[in-house]
Amino acid sequence: MGRSAIVAAGTAAGALLLAGCGGGGGGGDVKGGGTAEVSAPAIGATSTPNLGGVGGGGRRPAPRKPGAPNRAATLGPLGYGPLRLGMTARQLRGSGLLIGKVRGGAAGCSGYDLRTHRTPKGSVGVYYSPRLGIASIFAVGGMRTPQGIGVGSTLAQVERAYPKAARGVNGSSAPVPGNPKAVYSLLLSGGRVTSLALDLAGQDCHN
Repeated sequence: MGRSAIVAAGTAAGALLLAGCGGGGGGGDVKGGGTAEVSAPAIGATSTPNLGGVGGGGRRPAPRKPGAPNRAATLGPLGYGPLRLGMTARQLRGSGLLIGKVRGGAAGCSGYDLRTHRTPKGSVGVYYSPRLGIASIFAVGGMRTPQGIGVGSTLAQVERAYPKAARGVNGSSAPVPGNPKAVYSLLLSGGRVTSLALDLAGQDCHN
């Protein structure tokens, strides 16, 4: 991940512990704060995604028909379905792909869910960085990599799929075949994957 270390999170889902914003298994866990839905897709063209309408009193835009990935879509190498790593707020505007959950502030990452794959309260599925655009997409809803790895895969399966995977204290990271700018971040517990994310290698949303 640039910073490719994986950190453990003490959640039942086995999530990644995000610095500042949170992230993890079945979605990125969020430390503190609520995750009430805000107007969506709600990414504007400002430096920080505009989560829209919170306390604003204005009319919320009518939701657009979501560009849902088909069932065969996989996590990687470039993204998930039409959602791609590095996409900017301008590119996402009006796409209907994301539901806003956590406002990041002036410089922090903001958290979203895919409209087609919602995560539990306290988690998010996607992180948007003001500097990098879409920085992390977590494996939710049974997503798997093109090599067949997903939540529940064994360590042996991960090592067969990604011989160059680097094992850390709490998890592993692996280069993404077909995308040298990305990395898979995996948290493992009991010899199985409990959290999987497709990250930009230089992402700045979680450790």
